[in-house]
Amino acid sequence: MTDLPRSEPGDDAARAAREALVGSAAPDASILAAVQDGLMSVPAPAPSSWFDVPSQRQRPQPFTPPRRRG
Repeated sequence: MTDLPRSEPGDDAARAAREALVGSAAPDASILAAVQDGLMSVPAPAPSSWFDVPSQRQRPQPFTPPRRRG
């Protein structure tokens, strides 16, 4: 495969992210604030809501052999 130039809108952001990863300079406060704003804008449920999801497996029950009638 060959790398072809793309013209999608997200490519500029991806290119900037790659360039930021290559550099050794620490990110400035405006970059960190933008990252925090982006993360805070993502809707995510509280982690405790996952604990309310019932399990699909039944709990193992100890084996009790049937009683013999005598």
